[in-house]
Amino acid sequence: MAVAYLGSRVLGWLRLVVIGNLFGAESDLDAYFTAFRIPDLIYQLAAAGAVSSALIPVLAGLLHKGQQEHAFRVVSTVINAMLIALVGVSIAMAVFAPQIVPILAPGFDVVTAELTVRLTRIMLLSPILLAMGAVISALLNVEGRFGAAAMAPLLYNLAIIGCALVLSPWLGIDALAVGVVLGSLLHVAVQLPALRGRFSYDLALDLRDPAARQTFLLMGPRAIGLGASQITFIVNTALATGLAAGSVVAYNVAFTILQIPIGVIGFPLGVVLLPAMSKALAAGSVAEFGRVVVQALRLILFVMLFVTAVGLVLRRQTVSLLFDYGNFDAAALALTSDTLAFFLLGTAAHSMNVILARAFYSGHDTRTPVMVAVASVAVNVAISVATVGALGLSGLALGIAVGGWLEAVVLAFLLWRRSAAIDMASLVAAMGIFAVGAVLAGGVAFGTVRLTEVSLGTDPGKLGLLLQVGLATFSAAATYLLYSRLVRAPELPRALGLIRSAVGRG
Repeated sequence: MAVAYLGSRVLGWLRLVVIGNLFGAESDLDAYFTAFRIPDLIYQLAAAGAVSSALIPVLAGLLHKGQQEHAFRVVSTVINAMLIALVGVSIAMAVFAPQIVPILAPGFDVVTAELTVRLTRIMLLSPILLAMGAVISALLNVEGRFGAAAMAPLLYNLAIIGCALVLSPWLGIDALAVGVVLGSLLHVAVQLPALRGRFSYDLALDLRDPAARQTFLLMGPRAIGLGASQITFIVNTALATGLAAGSVVAYNVAFTILQIPIGVIGFPLGVVLLPAMSKALAAGSVAEFGRVVVQALRLILFVMLFVTAVGLVLRRQTVSLLFDYGNFDAAALALTSDTLAFFLLGTAAHSMNVILARAFYSGHDTRTPVMVAVASVAVNVAISVATVGALGLSGLALGIAVGGWLEAVVLAFLLWRRSAAIDMASLVAAMGIFAVGAVLAGGVAFGTVRLTEVSLGTDPGKLGLLLQVGLATFSAAATYLLYSRLVRAPELPRALGLIRSAVGRG
């Protein structure tokens, strides 16, 4: 499954490379990324993590009791209720898009604002389709079937890439919006064969069913939390539209790079562990629950602190290798690299939050993570507004990093207070040990870059950059692995085993 998620992130990168090459960091692409925020907000509120965090624990409990037919009725009710709500909301958003866009993008001129409205209206079909896909994914995941759900994002990205390449000569930037809708349709379609003979859908809308009501009650707080987190993106997008043209593009590119390690490590772990944690609590095994959570968090720290240190050293080279093609010019490269540096500071925290939040969800508690997320967003927005004047886009990224760490610390503390099975001392000690190793690895990466610049120069071209990044990463990884062996970190064999397992499944 991790290989599929890695493939999705690679295609997500390729999607941005193709888009940047075709359209550049210009106002049309700023309009596309801004327009994407509205349907994405609808999806995040209605589905996204809200469906999995609420539906999986409920389904796990029903299936544990052997109530399969009841579980299917609950899924049908959730699907039908979401369809009714999403169609209504999407129609309303399409009607009022001309009034909404100026709020999201106060810095856009009239032409760019009108383009944003048109793109928004096209893409409003996507949250309806993606929400259906999210429900199907939850049902498959609770049965331990992760393959189809992991493949869905691959087709989503491929559709956008294909439409950009094939349709842009005729449709221009509208081709991207068409690609989003087509990708959303494929996101659902690829999962349907896995349900054949395993799920019986009907037109039930039994809102009085206790399990269905519990699902919606659990979804409510999670949706509020996701909505609060979307406030960050809405505010940051609005602030970015007031900066230089291409700022929205640079912000999205840097954020996409941040999502690569989180998507490859943090998210797959969260998907796999939520059913495991839910089943452990359903069986009354609190000790097993604590063991799973602590091991996952230690593994996250082990990998992500290394990624942070080395990523900070190699941020310019990484952005250049991944995105510096076609119309993506030197100014966009510099702006994206600077923004990425501040984003990277929160890599470990964001990955930990995936696990920590799901630890609460597994116990049917979606309220606590929401309250913490809202507080985190408030801090995030305050920092963004306060620093955008002095730091520009970097200030927006700094706010996200600080908010992420605040959320991680508070969630970990509350989980520790709630469950004696959470070994907080082990986590704190691990963070200190891994941080020292990460600093050493980052220092080695920095030294390797300086040594290679002696022979390659400061502008070595793509092949030279690839060699530089490869040598620096290899030397840093060797240093980190040696350090891990010296301190006898149990995460080293676990990480290597995870890699072998991922490759084997791929």
